[in-house]
Amino acid sequence: TRGRTVPMLVTAVVPGRSFTVECRIPLFRMVFEHELLPMDGGTEITHRVHFHGLLSIVLGPMLIRQLRTGLPVTLERLRQRAEAAGG
Repeated sequence: TRGRTVPMLVTAVVPGRSFTVECRIPLFRMVFEHELLPMDGGTEITHRVHFHGLLSIVLGPMLIRQLRTGLPVTLERLRQRAEAAGG
């Protein structure tokens, strides 16, 4: 594992449609929104990330680089788990 981890809190769930999680540290909040759209033969997932707070100017660019590298791996693992579970 690289870097430090922060707790993620589920802040909204619409079963089968969307979920939102966020993490907070002083002066910074990162929000991950996930929308699921059923399609023929599968599900399309839209993933959005928002940064809020005074530290977003400093942390945002650094985290964007990390997310661009790590997020595709995380989403692929999520897809594999969902498909294995019959989702």
